[in-house]
Amino acid sequence: MAVLHRCKKPTPTAPLHRHLLHACAITAVLFSSVGTPAFAQENRSKAPLPIRDVVLFSSGVGYFQHTGEIDGGASIPFSFRTEQINDLLKSLVLFDPAGQVKPVTYTTHDPASRGLAGLGIDLNTSLSMGAILRQFQGAQVRVTTAGGVVEGRIVSVSTQILTTDKTTAQIDILNLLTPAGLTSIPLHEIKQVKFLDEKYEAKFRDALSLLAAGLDKERKTVYVNFGGERRRDVRMGYLLEAPVWKTSYRLVLGDNKPHYLQGWAVVENMTDEDWKDVNLSLVSGRPVSFIQNLYLPLYIPRPVVQPQIVGSPRPQLHAGNLGTDGSVAQLEAENVLRDEVAALSAPNAPPPAGQPTGGGGFGGGINGVAEMRKSTMARRRNLGEAVDRLATSVAAQAEGSERGELFEYAIAQPVTLPSRQAAMVPIVGSDIGGEKLSIFNPQVNDTYPMNAVKLVNTTGLHLSGGPLTVFSDGVYAGDGQIANLQPNEERLISYAVDLQVEGKYETQSLPQQFLSLRADSGVLHITRRQRLEHRYTFKNKDDEPRTIIVEQPFLPDWKLIQPAKADETTNNLYRFRMTVPAKTTGEFTAVTEQPLFEAIQLVNADINTILYWAQNAQLSEKLRASLKVIVEMRQRITNLQRQRQQAENEIRAITEEQARIRENMKTLDKDNPLYQQYVKKLTEQESRIEALRAEVRQLQAAGNSAQAELQRFLETLNVE
Repeated sequence: MAVLHRCKKPTPTAPLHRHLLHACAITAVLFSSVGTPAFAQENRSKAPLPIRDVVLFSSGVGYFQHTGEIDGGASIPFSFRTEQINDLLKSLVLFDPAGQVKPVTYTTHDPASRGLAGLGIDLNTSLSMGAILRQFQGAQVRVTTAGGVVEGRIVSVSTQILTTDKTTAQIDILNLLTPAGLTSIPLHEIKQVKFLDEKYEAKFRDALSLLAAGLDKERKTVYVNFGGERRRDVRMGYLLEAPVWKTSYRLVLGDNKPHYLQGWAVVENMTDEDWKDVNLSLVSGRPVSFIQNLYLPLYIPRPVVQPQIVGSPRPQLHAGNLGTDGSVAQLEAENVLRDEVAALSAPNAPPPAGQPTGGGGFGGGINGVAEMRKSTMARRRNLGEAVDRLATSVAAQAEGSERGELFEYAIAQPVTLPSRQAAMVPIVGSDIGGEKLSIFNPQVNDTYPMNAVKLVNTTGLHLSGGPLTVFSDGVYAGDGQIANLQPNEERLISYAVDLQVEGKYETQSLPQQFLSLRADSGVLHITRRQRLEHRYTFKNKDDEPRTIIVEQPFLPDWKLIQPAKADETTNNLYRFRMTVPAKTTGEFTAVTEQPLFEAIQLVNADINTILYWAQNAQLSEKLRASLKVIVEMRQRITNLQRQRQQAENEIRAITEEQARIRENMKTLDKDNPLYQQYVKKLTEQESRIEALRAEVRQLQAAGNSAQAELQRFLETLNVE
């Protein structure tokens, strides 16, 4: 069933793609994969509709529209490469003012093996004649051999081993049921086999036709079918992959007059059809474009469900009651490259090869050199006049206009471009605003700035990115790169090294400054700032003043302090403008600042650090007094800990000494005077140990009390 989606009809003279850009076209696209219908066989056009409109997009696709006249119904064949079919199925649009668009037909991409499986025949390349005949078991055939003709039904194809004195061979035997009975015929004796049942003959030929259809894997034929009875123009449009059209520009810089910009589009016809007097449009923008496989038939796997068969009931065994009731309870995403090429024309170039330097010609000595320079300047004036005439010699052949989110260059003159050929088409030819200046970026060149121009797109057109050749004073000045430029947008374009200006960049770290210090909940918060001074020095050797744009990269967490604001700010650069008079030296200084934050835990920080801040005159008197108290409390805790450690060390030493004495006492008699002396000493040491242990307990309690007092002081501390 055909379904038509209608909106406002295009005018007969308007290209269909213009209406597509505004989403207004009559779309009637139905696809069928069952072969060419009967009505298409009745009136098949001999030639397809010619291409009349081509729209190339910068996203890598092209829109191609065929327009022509038909009389009544027609089936028009179009040949496409296999890889183009998916784009065709996704984007094909047809228009017939009579409203008689019929289904579009094409050969499927279903694997031949699947089609053969539907016929019930296997015809792979390795099958023998016997294997083929086995698939037609029961068919009525006529077999022709050297001995005559035999008719019968195929019973089977069997194999037989033949053994001679020297060899053993296996042969296939065709077994037929004939009116006279079973007959066996060796296959190597058969000259011809014919199916007597037309059904099997047609089935075999269909299988071969299916295999033949898959031989042409490079190209496929699509039939566009129209009904109707009167003469009329019909259109067909579709999107296919196409080379991205490219742009290149020529910029003529004028000192006392506007700059002139000339733009060219590079277009390639990589289709298989010549473009003859086509309406060409170039669309700039990045619409989403993708490929989806619509050509390959898709089959969804389905579960195999066994048929429900109700058989005879079987005798049942019923178990006894156990006294319980049991139960049983799970997916998938552009830099603009920047290439700055430095080039300068030497003002005092040597004479051309073969030019006399003395004697004849211009004469020798100073007069000869002067005459030669006059000739050189004359040649440069002629070249300059030729460059200046760019504005009048080539007229832009494109009319720019916005198309929704895109921008279109519609080429005014019809374009003829043979298949596999390319062409350059002028699309821009206009005065353009801008200012000549120099750009200094030490990361690009730390000695010389770059000659540049600050373009202001006053053309009213969207300028696509591309290379730009610059001419100045009538000669080639260098090459630049331009990114996409919207109307009235500004962009810096550098094209050569400026050898007339020398630059120097120096950076210096300034002393840190304290902004604030405060103690809060046992933490000393210190805020400082670190500043960097960026000094730029330029020496202008030219006879004219120079405007220089200084580019300074952003530093993470750094803020511009001097000057208060940059003249321009990009995603990663500050830009400052300065002017250096002729034959003088100029300087520019920028200062950036980074805040530094530090937090010191007063409870366990190095006591010398706290003492340093307690003696710092930049702190308030109250804060310094609080820090001194913390130092004293920390020192008292340290002294208690040291005294406790000393007592514990003495206990450890006495214990070790007692172990030595007891070992010695084991070798002595109890009546020995030395033994008695050891007993007395052990008694004195035990008394000392008891006193030391009491002292350790006292020191530990005092230390815990001092630590708790410090903790309470820090928790309540809030001083600036």
